[in-house]
Amino acid sequence: MNNTSISRRSVIPPWLLQGVTISYILLIVLFAIAAMINPHYASWDNIRNLLQIGAFIGVIAVGQTLVIITGQIDLSVPWNLTFSAILMATLISHGTSTPVAIAAALASGTLVGMFNSIGTAIFRIHSLVWTLGVNAVMQGATLVYTHAQPPKVDLPPIVRALGAGDLWGIPVPLFVWILAAIFALILLHCTRFGRYLYAIGNNESVLFLSGTDSRKIYLGAFAISGFCAALAGIMLTGYSSQPYLGMGSDYLLIPVAAVIIGGTNIMGGSGGYIGSISGALIVVLLQSVLSTIQIQEAGKDIVFGTIIILLLLLYGRQKLSSH
Repeated sequence: MNNTSISRRSVIPPWLLQGVTISYILLIVLFAIAAMINPHYASWDNIRNLLQIGAFIGVIAVGQTLVIITGQIDLSVPWNLTFSAILMATLISHGTSTPVAIAAALASGTLVGMFNSIGTAIFRIHSLVWTLGVNAVMQGATLVYTHAQPPKVDLPPIVRALGAGDLWGIPVPLFVWILAAIFALILLHCTRFGRYLYAIGNNESVLFLSGTDSRKIYLGAFAISGFCAALAGIMLTGYSSQPYLGMGSDYLLIPVAAVIIGGTNIMGGSGGYIGSISGALIVVLLQSVLSTIQIQEAGKDIVFGTIIILLLLLYGRQKLSSH
């Protein structure tokens, strides 16, 4: 058996198309309901704001989509994101050039992602446990590094633009998201690496028999997830004008919810980033609607946690029925 024996059918499975269709229908219905609740939702100012916030989730969802397709998950995003942002700001405050500071932040996030792959690829510990532990380590490392006092820094224009800039009346974060989406779609549907991601999620043993080292695939997926977390941290720093402790706390489950709402099977093996785009917009819109009807943060957590549990049950049944 050789590498070309990995079926191309696994790259764009029927479930992807079905899940994508459902997610976009849900997005349209939810937007219509929101507009009925408050006509302001249909205004360009509100749509622009939704796209800007959605870009942060969408960028993180690039990495989460790749990892979840393999049947794993990355729960180190919150403090990987936070540490990367604080590292960049600290370097800038110490006189380091902006490109070097940004590169250091992206490298830091990528290295954390690569470390995440060790648990799954080498020790065969499920990433849910391993990455949650890494997240705790990153939290402690961040507190030690900052002495619980994040740096105050006058951010350069490029960082501010990445999070809150405008270009031709369109949010700059949206352009970043578009570039990230193009990268994800090409990677998943036009490369051998993308086919291997689906192969791992469907049956890792088949990939092994084809002569492909799955450890390299895990390494790539988690490295990209770490890079995306760091990039989102840089963007959020520009959006909020300063990094702060816990700035990634809202991004533990929300990007995961976006990915699975978009039709990616949380058990692995099917899905894609096309659906994650609509999923990111759905969760942003749902958050906004819940805020409008005065649902507190705890209530929002319950809603998104329930969505993940229900979809986990649905995908679990589908996976069992397919065997």
